[in-house]
This record gives sequence, structure tokens and C-alpha cells, in this order.
Amino acid sequence: MMMTCYRNSVKCMLLLFFMGLAALNTYSYWRDSLNVNILNTSMHPDVTVEQSSITPFQCPFESWNQVHSDIVPNENLHLEWIQNNISRRDNILESQIRLLSSFVYLDHISITTNSQRSYGQKVYCRYFNCLREEVSNSSYQSIFFPMNVIRCPRRIGVKYMSISFDSEEIPQEPIPLVYRVFEAPIHEVSVCVGPIYGSESKWLEVAEFMEHYKLIGVRYFYFTVFNMNEYSRKIIDEYLRTGEIELTVIQSEYKTIDWQFHLLQINECHQRSKHHSKWVINVDIDERLVILDDKIKSVGSLLSGYNDTVAEVGFAIRRIQKTEKLPEKYESDEQIISEMEFLKYNVSSPVTEKLPEKYESDEQIFFEMEFLKYNVSSSITWGAYKTIYRPVKNNDFRSTEKNILGSGWLTDPNYKNFSIVPEETKFAEKLKENKRTTLRTVLEIKKTAGPSPGSGNFHFRKRGSSKRAMSGPAHKKTTSTSMELSDTVDEEDDHFDESNE
Repeated sequence: MMMTCYRNSVKCMLLLFFMGLAALNTYSYWRDSLNVNILNTSMHPDVTVEQSSITPFQCPFESWNQVHSDIVPNENLHLEWIQNNISRRDNILESQIRLLSSFVYLDHISITTNSQRSYGQKVYCRYFNCLREEVSNSSYQSIFFPMNVIRCPRRIGVKYMSISFDSEEIPQEPIPLVYRVFEAPIHEVSVCVGPIYGSESKWLEVAEFMEHYKLIGVRYFYFTVFNMNEYSRKIIDEYLRTGEIELTVIQSEYKTIDWQFHLLQINECHQRSKHHSKWVINVDIDERLVILDDKIKSVGSLLSGYNDTVAEVGFAIRRIQKTEKLPEKYESDEQIISEMEFLKYNVSSPVTEKLPEKYESDEQIFFEMEFLKYNVSSSITWGAYKTIYRPVKNNDFRSTEKNILGSGWLTDPNYKNFSIVPEETKFAEKLKENKRTTLRTVLEIKKTAGPSPGSGNFHFRKRGSSKRAMSGPAHKKTTSTSMELSDTVDEEDDHFDESNE
């Protein structure tokens, strides 16, 4: 009996021992949990959030973004030019300085602004990482040259750029870098399209311009818009969707935009296309190059015949009278055809080689001051440079309406003896079809007023020929000897061109 009681006592003691260990373990776990840092929310004091000790986010440093430099290419040469007031243009003196874009190249960064009054001024480049935090000890004193461009050396890990006029002042809101660190251009031939502004609707003109240049082999476009109505913007948005254009929108405090704003577009588009396109056609929205030789299959095939010493190819101009404004909105297929500038206007001036349009080659680093028509005969360049003026044609559809700078061109001796331009039938047929297809796709699609049968969703319905197939990019031949540039200038666009003649 005594032995049994003893055994039971031992069992009870062991049980109590293990129960004590369990209680001690529970207490230790509870005590440790109190040591965790907690945050009490103001709205719900009982809710706690455990703070994490995870390492803060680190911006990635891509291989192309691990370059540090302390100089800007040709900076001393620029200073020499500034001292001689080369390329100086002081316009729009009361405008606010806004950043437009910034581009990173292999050996430097370029920032473009909307300023036309800061020529030669000192300015500081300010560098920011992917978190928009300024990179410490990175600022660099540079200058405005040419006109609205600031060039800066490279810094490691930079994703955004800004400027300031003092190294200690708060810089403007930084803007993202656009990647241009290409070892070779990714486009053969592109177009820098003159700025779009003014009250006239541009939807028809933009579509005809795009489809025209696509037919002669151009596959990429750089557009600049100051103002545009919503209806015309639909066409721009369609080409943005297909990845065929880059768009720069320039905000301005000015109600009226005139030819002086072309200078901003010219400089910005040069920086945008540099190292991105091998050749760039610099034309306004109303100008058309036309291949007139059956042996030349595309603009690219023409330019491929030039070696690396050629940086510019010029084309003579002919003007074609434009006597009416463009329609405000789409009405029908018949309207698209009847309003085609390429077919509608054919009263042409004689061909003149005065102030030809230009191709700009990016194959060698050259610099024509501001790329303006003002100083074509006294271009300032570095590297191998040669200008070739070809005895070919540039069709300029010029408005006959009087305006501030463009009135009186019909009385100019260079533009007398008008004649009828023969129609390029094969090219016109291709252009009509491509233009009609694009405009139908964008402007004929309408949302129905109610849900479609059997579903609770809205559906889209195309009017007219619903079975029409979308045509792909046109890789088509064109007709005739040389090249021709058609320029259909409206009242506002005419300001710039006439001022340079």
C-alpha cells in the first residue's frame, strides 16, 4: 500500500513538473512578443501593425546607366560660338521656362526647354534617381546652347533630370530621361513633323500626311502639338496606339501660337531623333515628298546610295495653291476622296531650288545651328559634312489666303507662270485606300445607345462596309523621276515658311 502511494506521489510530481515547463514556455513566448515594435493606429488603437526591418528599396543600376562623365562634348566650341552670338534667337521674351524633355545618349544628356530667351545663360544640371531623389553632389554648371537646349554630362543611376539657375535653389519638377543609348539607330528614315497649332481642323491632313509618307517607306514620325481640337486628336491617338509616332505636347501660356514656336519644335525633335533615326526628314504637316522615278523604290533606297560623308540632302520646291480650308469633321468616304490635298489641288508654280527641305543624317555627329531655313548657306557643323542639292521637286500646297507673314506670295516672281500638275495615278490610288481605311477605323466606330442582345455590355458597331479589312503598313512602289515635296500650308502654318523666304 505504501509503495502504491509512493508511486502515485512520484507520478503527480512528474505531472506537475511537466505542467510547470509548459507554463514557463508559454510565459516566455508571451514575454518575447511584447518586445516586438508595434504601431497603434489613431482610428483603431487596438489594431497593431508590426514594423518590418526589410532593407529600403534600392534603385536598379542598368548596365547602360553606369556611366559617369565630367565633360560635355564640344563644350569649348559652344562657348566660342556663344561669344560670337552664333545661332542667337531671342523670341517670346516673357514666356515661363518649362522643361520639355530630356534624352540620355552614350556620352551626354540633353534637356530641352520652351525658352527662347536664355541663350548663353549659365544653368545647373540637376540629377535624380528612380525615386525622384536628387543624387548627392551631382549638379553640373552648364549653359543654354543652342537657344533652348542644355547639355549635361552623364551620372550613374540617373532616371530624371531638372535644372536650376543656382546650385542651391529648389529645381523645377524633374522630368524622365528618354533612352537614346543606341549603338546604332533603330530607324532608317523618320519624319520630324512641324508643330501643329491653329484653329483649323487637322484630322484629314494628319491622316493623309501619315499614309503618304508610309507609302514612300517612312516608318516612324515625331509629332509636336501646341494645340489641337479633340476631333483631330483622335487621329493622333490612333497612330500612338499603333506605335508609329512619338508625341511631344508643348504647354504654353500664350493664346496665340505663331512661327516663332517652330524653333522649339526643330530643336526638340533634333534631340529626340538623334541616335534614334539614321535619317530624318524635316517637313511641315502640309509638305509631301513624292518619288517620281520608278527605279527608286523608297526614300531609304535613295538615301542608301550616299556614303557616310553625306549629312544632308536637299530638294527643290514647287508650290501648289491651296484655296480652301479643310473640313471640320468626317462625313463620308466620298468626302475623304474629294478633300484629298494630293488630288484636289494641282495648280503649281515652277520648281525652285530656293531654301530646300532637308534630310538630317545622324550617322556622323554634326550640328547645323538650330536646323533653321534662315542660314542654310552658312551652316555650322562639326565632323564630315556635305550638302547635296538635288534637282528634284518639293510640292508646297500653299494657302492663298492673306495672313500676317504669308500674304503676297502669289506676286513673288519666283512663283509666277503656274501650271497644272499631272496626277500621280498609281500613287494616288494607294493613298486613297490607306487613308480611307485609317479614317474609317477611327471615326466610323460608334458605341450603341443600349446593351447588345444577350449581354449586359456595350458593343461597338462600324457603319458602312463592316467587312472591310484593315490594311497593314504599305510597302508599295510609287511612280515617276526624282522627289517632290507637297506643302499644303494653312493660314497659321504659313507664318513660319513665309518669314524665311
